[in-house]
Amino acid sequence: MGANAQTTVPTFTSGQVLTADQQNQSARTGVPVFATTVTRDAAFGGAGEKTLAEGQLCYLESTNKVQYYDGAAWANLGSMTEVTAFTVSGTFTPPAGVTYAVAYIRGAGGSASRTGGGAGGSSSVAFASGTITADGGAAGTNNNAYTNDVFVAGANNSGAPGLAFQNPNGQISGGWGSYVVAGGAVTPSVGITVTVGAGGTAGTSGTTGGSGYVWIAYQV
Repeated sequence: MGANAQTTVPTFTSGQVLTADQQNQSARTGVPVFATTVTRDAAFGGAGEKTLAEGQLCYLESTNKVQYYDGAAWANLGSMTEVTAFTVSGTFTPPAGVTYAVAYIRGAGGSASRTGGGAGGSSSVAFASGTITADGGAAGTNNNAYTNDVFVAGANNSGAPGLAFQNPNGQISGGWGSYVVAGGAVTPSVGITVTVGAGGTAGTSGTTGGSGYVWIAYQV
């Protein structure tokens, strides 16, 4: 703990003689300083301690954040929203103090092919409360495609389908990857699995769909 860190927030009674240490502690900090949320929570409501109530401020050394109590829970003062973007599968590790995150999930696009094309892969985030999944798009096929058709792949990390521009028979298109927004509780410093779906594989004379993506937003 730092020099200003406290383990209690005392309340004084009428006529009580205050020690120099009690006076100095109040003068040094301005707001109570705690090492962690554990010492913060233990500092209020006990014998000779202040009752925790709406408007209380504190500083946490573990996260370097000023917090306020809104009457029901502690919240960071002046929080900022950060976003971690995944263009390939990986692990999201919440920073210190982050207990909730919101995931923006796009499944991959399906391919466009004469035959044998593949559907887009699903993208997902494995929150502790359950895995949230955005399904991939279906494959598009047409056995009547002509040899001079133009096939265009879906862009990476777009969830867009593969396309085939046909002359004169119209267009083949795979399906778009689905899009899901969902939040969940997370544990600081404990990683969760993030899966980014691959674009649907090209079949005969085909082209792939675009891969998916995952964005995770959280407040610090």
